[in-house]
Amino acid sequence: MIKERVSFPKRSFIIFSIRFGLHAIFHNMIQTNTKFLSYFWNENAQEKKLGRNNFYSNLSNEESTANLLMHVLFSLLVVISLSFGLRMIENTFFSTSPSAPSFLRIESAMAAELETKAEKVSQSFSTVNLKPGSAFTFTLKFKNTGTSTWTRKSVYLKSSTSGLKFRHDYWPDPYLPAVLKEASVAPGEIGTFVFALAAPSKLGTYSGDFLLVRDNVLIQNTDINVILNIVEDPSKPVVAITPVVNQENSSAIQSGDAATVPIVPAAAPVCTLNLKIANAVEGDEAQSCVVKFGLPEKGPDIRVGLFTMDEAITIRNDKAWQVYDENDTLLASVPANTQITFNFIDSTKQYTFDFIDKTIRSTAYLKLKNFNNGIFEITSLKDVPTWNTSVNFNEFIGDLEIRYNDYRERAWLIETLSLEDYVKGIKETSNSDPLEYLKTMTVAARTYALYHHNSGTKHAKEFYDVDSYYDQVYKGNVVSQILPNLITATDETKGMVATFDNELIIAAYFARGDGKTRSFKEIWGRVVPYLISVITPYTQGKTLWGHGVGIDASDAKARASKDGSTYDSLLKHYYTGINLEKIY
Repeated sequence: MIKERVSFPKRSFIIFSIRFGLHAIFHNMIQTNTKFLSYFWNENAQEKKLGRNNFYSNLSNEESTANLLMHVLFSLLVVISLSFGLRMIENTFFSTSPSAPSFLRIESAMAAELETKAEKVSQSFSTVNLKPGSAFTFTLKFKNTGTSTWTRKSVYLKSSTSGLKFRHDYWPDPYLPAVLKEASVAPGEIGTFVFALAAPSKLGTYSGDFLLVRDNVLIQNTDINVILNIVEDPSKPVVAITPVVNQENSSAIQSGDAATVPIVPAAAPVCTLNLKIANAVEGDEAQSCVVKFGLPEKGPDIRVGLFTMDEAITIRNDKAWQVYDENDTLLASVPANTQITFNFIDSTKQYTFDFIDKTIRSTAYLKLKNFNNGIFEITSLKDVPTWNTSVNFNEFIGDLEIRYNDYRERAWLIETLSLEDYVKGIKETSNSDPLEYLKTMTVAARTYALYHHNSGTKHAKEFYDVDSYYDQVYKGNVVSQILPNLITATDETKGMVATFDNELIIAAYFARGDGKTRSFKEIWGRVVPYLISVITPYTQGKTLWGHGVGIDASDAKARASKDGSTYDSLLKHYYTGINLEKIY
């Protein structure tokens, strides 16, 4: 627990007083010869008084002078040693330097209290009912009522020992749940702290304290208490819950009576993320991104450019499927496992395919509807990797579209599927990779695709969001069959994206660095604050493979396997100053 400031007299006066007192003691000791620093010398003094030792009386004047000088020199050495020790004590106990141990740092109380004062403006809640193991976001706002400006390095939120039970993986440090959202807070302005709290896994009532501090010293009257009722059903009243720990701040619960604790709605994370693709729900500003955007469970649908239709392709599905034109006119209802060959005739700009006993021609693009959730197999596609010739990446689970564009004067086969299913089909990793590395790449891939889907600009003229090769290597349904650990990583980071300043980031990554990443400006000429150069020690001295911006995949994999780095810490290393948001 952080202690409050204690007012001390001026330190120079204290040190001077101690030194003056010691000088007087030693001067008196030398003059009277009655008190010395060692047991041996004190015994001699006593014997001299009792007449049992004539040592001093038998000395000549010359010997007495030499003996006195020896005493003076010894006392001088003692004084010098103590002076040096006192200076060390002064530097340690009275230091205001940040390098001094925080628990020994003492500052001038009067000046500090004038400079650093705060007043709580609001907090999300004081008591809340939650399910075991759930998590939510808590918001605190303080007004700077002092005379100095707050910065993220000087003023921050700390957890007391009681608050550690609510620690979330997103906390920068066990005792540091949050830093200021604002870069600085001038006197009169309001500072905001937004941080995640994790509910304990066992039923009961828990209390935790949080403190606003400046340079590790409590700012007066800013301590915050949070009470969590961990229950099976948060919608019901809480009756006769026995306090678990540290309930002194809650008189209603401390009493132990079988009284009903007032129901407080569970707090939701505050969502400030901007998304064009979702219709934000109007209402309480404390909505979570999940509630605010109302996205499907697997995320929004994304369009992937699989490959261009340079030749005819043959397709079948293990379930019944249908072919429509762009006007939603039904052209064919195809039985399961029936092969259909499609072609685009460039000279006439016609889409053609044979079905039963006739050839169907259309100038309107074609939509292949997978309404039975089957698996489309492009039997004419041979995408066999050299490392496993038994694998063919030619299966896709979304709807397909054959569509020509005037921009590039070519027709694409485009797949439309949920974002989560898309991420599970990305072949940028191996099944043997560390799980935290797989999670890192999963969040990056999801964010990258959603960024382009949200902006709708990169491939808009060709009618898709990302392509399957130059943007991210997407190989479809077969990937989920050969990379089960990727599926685990995707499920465990479901809906998680990286953001900066309330916007999705450009989540760039590349194969291998050479000791450092490159900034976005170095490669593409524009300043992007979260894509700056960072050190990649595990690829030091290697040859650069790729553009060098964002995640160094080789370095990240090594950090996960050798250093035990978690996916959130890895993402925050390569993408400077980002946040992680769950949006569905």
